[in-house]
This record gives sequence, structure tokens and C-alpha cells, in this order.
Amino acid sequence: MARLTTLRPLLRCSPRRRRRRAAGATGLLVAGGAATLLAEALWTARRNLPALVGLDATGSIRAGTTTTAGPPLRLVALGDSSLTGPGLASPEEIWLRQALEGLAFDGTIELTSLAVGGSRVADVRSVVPRAVELRPDAVVLAVGSNDAIHGTGPRAFTQTLDAVVAELLEHVPAIGVCNVGDLGNLARVPPPLTSLLRTRSRQVKRQIEAVVARYPRAVLLDVTPSNEGFRDRTVFADDLFHPNVTGHALWAESARPGLALLLAEATALRSAGAGAGPGRPAPPGAGPGRRAG
Repeated sequence: MARLTTLRPLLRCSPRRRRRRAAGATGLLVAGGAATLLAEALWTARRNLPALVGLDATGSIRAGTTTTAGPPLRLVALGDSSLTGPGLASPEEIWLRQALEGLAFDGTIELTSLAVGGSRVADVRSVVPRAVELRPDAVVLAVGSNDAIHGTGPRAFTQTLDAVVAELLEHVPAIGVCNVGDLGNLARVPPPLTSLLRTRSRQVKRQIEAVVARYPRAVLLDVTPSNEGFRDRTVFADDLFHPNVTGHALWAESARPGLALLLAEATALRSAGAGAGPGRPAPPGAGPGRRAG
């Protein structure tokens, strides 16, 4: 009876108005359903999680096999727990450290990590001034997963990420930006929430890649080749949410080609004395942000 009473105003309308009201009601139901699913995804991802401690990836990395007399390459890492490795045994197991140590790069890399677990793109933007003060030769940026999980709006995410990239490139010769993998693979999350997170992560991935493509001195660090490997629950830590050392190895292998391109770019710009420059999007006809081929 209550349901019929609720529908009576709709039934008294003209057919045209009835269709408009029905469409509006359907839109509200869909939006409400999506919000509920997202809330359930957050709850599922966070409930009863073991307390896993993140690590600081800061340190010196000797890459390559020969000793060079030149100054070390200064690299700053910005982002979320993908760069702090909750549950790992040591900082050397974090994907960025694994990837750097496996590069054919002759010289020392001085890595400073300003990453904070749980960060979204707005949080990273607030840390950009600290990164700039370190006068790095290159920056690695890994953010977006928490924005996908927490439902940051597409426009807000794109605009904020674009601002982060532009601000960094005003002061830093080159930056590498990670996209996000398939969050539908999270072992902690059951269906149908996996479909929601898969859709959200694909959207964020496209947004990140679109921003990177706008800047000639930005390099895409593509982690999506690891998606297949993350379908295996054994690559996750005890919380079934963050990757273990095997998962970080998958990320390292996927991102290494882009990372090699980033360091080559930064080294060339430093040698040429080009330094940083206006962090504006590329003009028509200029080269877009780069990715390893």
C-alpha cells in the first residue's frame, strides 16, 4: 500500500511528464545504488585489516655495473601506499627500489620518498612544494587508486592531477607518472564490488594517461602489464589489499621500461643544462608526454 501511495502522483501526471519523472527517479536509484556499492567497497577493503606498517623508500641506489664520477641523480617519489609498501620486510622490496636496482643505469640515484599511505591526488598536491625544495632531477608520481576507491569526481581528479604535473614541471626537468592497475583484482573485495572498482580504476587510468599525454617532459610508467599477475591472491599481503614482495616485483617489471626512459630524459636534460621550464601543456605539433615503446 505504501508503494502504491508513493506512485499515485506519478500516475496522475500526463504521459510526457510521467516519463520525465520516471526517468528522474531511475537516475536517482542508479546514482544511489552506485554510491551504496562504493560505500560497501570501502567497508570491505578496510574491515578487519591487519595493521601493516608502511616503509620509507628513501636511500641511495647503485644502478648499473660501472662507477661514474658524476653527481648522483636526485629522484623524489610522491604518492600513496604503493610507494610505502605496507607489510613488506624492507624498503628494498618496494617496487620503485626493485625497478631502479634492475636498470642499466650507470651511477648513483639518491631517492627521497615523500609518499604517504592513503594519499589522494589532492594530498599529493599539498606536498609538491616540499618536493620542489629538494631540487630533484626527476620525480616519480604514483597516485589515483585511493581516488578511485573513495570516489573522487572525474573532473576534480583530472584538474588536480594536471595542476600537480604542471607545478612539478615548472621546477623539475622530467617526471614519471604511474597509471593504476585493475583494482577489481583486489583479493579483499568480493563480487559485485569487483566490477565497480574495475570500472573506476579504468576511468582513473584513462584520466592519468590523458594528463601525461599533454606534457612533453612527462613519462608514463605503465603498471597495467601486471594486471594478469594480480589475479593471483598469493601476490597480496596478509590484508589481501596491499601487494606483497611478489606483487611489488610485478609492478617493478611493468614500470621499469618507463622508468628507464625517465632517467635517460632527466640525465640528458641535466647534461644539457636545460633544467626545468614552464609546466604548460604542449602546443599543437609538439611531442606529447612519452611512454616506453
